[in-house]
Amino acid sequence: MGRFRDFGKSVKYSTIVFFMDFLLFLVKILPWKWTSGLCAGLGWLAWYLVKGERKKTIKNLTIAYGEEKSPKEIRQMAREVFMNLGRAAAELAIKLTIDDEKTYFKNIEVIGKEHPLKAYEKGGGIINIVPHIGCWEGLAKTITMLGFPAGAVAKPLQNKKLDNWVVRHREFGGFKVLPRGITYKAILQFLKQNNSLGMLIDQDTSVKGVFVDFYGKPAYTPIGAAMLALDSDAAVIAAVLVRDKGNKYKFIFYEPMEVTRTGDRKRDLQENTERFHKEVEKIIRQYPTQWVWMHDRWKTTPEMIETREREKQEMRRKRREQMQKEKAGKGE
Repeated sequence: MGRFRDFGKSVKYSTIVFFMDFLLFLVKILPWKWTSGLCAGLGWLAWYLVKGERKKTIKNLTIAYGEEKSPKEIRQMAREVFMNLGRAAAELAIKLTIDDEKTYFKNIEVIGKEHPLKAYEKGGGIINIVPHIGCWEGLAKTITMLGFPAGAVAKPLQNKKLDNWVVRHREFGGFKVLPRGITYKAILQFLKQNNSLGMLIDQDTSVKGVFVDFYGKPAYTPIGAAMLALDSDAAVIAAVLVRDKGNKYKFIFYEPMEVTRTGDRKRDLQENTERFHKEVEKIIRQYPTQWVWMHDRWKTTPEMIETREREKQEMRRKRREQMQKEKAGKGE
C-alpha cells in the first residue's frame, strides 16, 4: 500500500512539473499582454472562488485602512490585491523564460542601483530586506541579471522533484539558494564573501522574533536580519520589484539603513528590527494593493508569547525535578 501511495505521489508531482514547464513554454510564445491579462483574470476569479482568503484580505485591509476608507473602497483594494498577485505570477513566468539582459529589462526601470554598488565596493555584503510585495519571487533573477552576486535562505519543498524545479529556476546566473537549517556561521560567511542575502521579515512565522508596530498594532517579526546586521559588516538595503502603470515594473533599491550598536544585544535586536520593518511598512503604504494581505500578519499576540514562555519555563522546571529525583534514586 505504501509503495502504491509513493508511486501515486511521484506521478502527481511529475505531472505538476510537466504542467509548469508547459505553462512556461506557452508564456514564451504568447504576447506579454495576453499572459498578464489572463493571469489578472485568474486573480479576479480567485477573488470570487477562494472565500476564506477573500475574507482574510478584507479583514486585514480593514484593520489597516478602516478609519480612512469605506467598506466599498476596501473591497476594491482587496480585489486589486488578487489581480495584482495574478499579474505578478505572469511577470515571474515571463522573466523565467528570458536570458537576454536588454529584453529582460525592457519593461523594468532600475532605481537606486548606486546604493548596492557602493556597498559592494566597501565589502562585507548586503542584507536585502525584501517584502512580499509586487513580483518578489522575480527579485532573485533580476538582481543577478544586474550582475550582483546574491542568494537567499529558503525552506526546501517536501517533494524532491518540485523542489529541484523551483531551485533550478531560482538559481539563475549564480544566485545561491541556501537551504533552511544551514548553520548561522555559514550564512555569515556567505555575507563576508561580499554577497547579497535576501531576507523576508514581513510575515508572522514560527522563528524567533520580537513585536514591532505595523499599522498601529503589534506584529510578531523575525529578528534574523537584525542578528546578521549586528554580527557582520553588511549594509542593510530594502529592495522591491513592484508593478507600475502600463504593465511596467520598477526595481527599487532604497537607501541603506542605519544599524544601531549599543552593546545591549536585546535592545539592539529590538531597535534594528523596528527600523527595518518600518521601512517595509513605508513601502507597503506606497503600494498597498501589491502586498499579500491574505497573510494573517497579526496572528501572534504578546499574550501568546507570554503563555509559550511560561510553558517552556514549566517544562524546564519539571525536567530539573525529574533529573534530581533520578539522581536521588541512584544515591548520587
